[in-house]
Amino acid sequence: MNRFKRTFKKYFTFLFVSFVILILFGCKPVKKITTTTKSSTETSDFYKKYSKTLGFELSGKEDKKFIEQISEWLGTPYVYGGESKKGTDCSGFVQTFYKDYKNISLNRTAADLVKNCETVQKKDLKIGDLIFFKINSAKVSHVGIYLGQDKFIHASSAKGVIVSGLSETYYTKYFFAGGRIKDLK
Repeated sequence: MNRFKRTFKKYFTFLFVSFVILILFGCKPVKKITTTTKSSTETSDFYKKYSKTLGFELSGKEDKKFIEQISEWLGTPYVYGGESKKGTDCSGFVQTFYKDYKNISLNRTAADLVKNCETVQKKDLKIGDLIFFKINSAKVSHVGIYLGQDKFIHASSAKGVIVSGLSETYYTKYFFAGGRIKDLK
């Protein structure tokens, strides 16, 4: 019986050691499988779509509601005194956009919109800040909404609601100030 126990013990030890060796050296590392969630794909598609719509690359961190609502205004014709998507001027666009987007009541004219804001240096502008210009006037006569990456949206008297660059010669020449809407702080 002793011989049987010794043989069994040797056999069991041999199997155990073989099993451990097989586990340690016989398995290949498993590759990590990454999956893209539907949510991140949808987010990526959203920012690709609106980057194309607005004409510049969005960072992917912008407020989706802001981007969707601001984009709806693109192509709106310029109408002096207008304040709807059927036709608008620069201050009518800004005033109506913020009423719809954040339910904020702002002054009607570009010159008076300055009063709704705290002054912001050009280098410190954030998405949603207002951009003021003095064009052929001693007072503010044009306004737009900053979109980030040197871009802003505004109602141009020649082209309607468009996206332009702050570094464009024309806008650099007439830039007056940036403004952060006090009610958004």
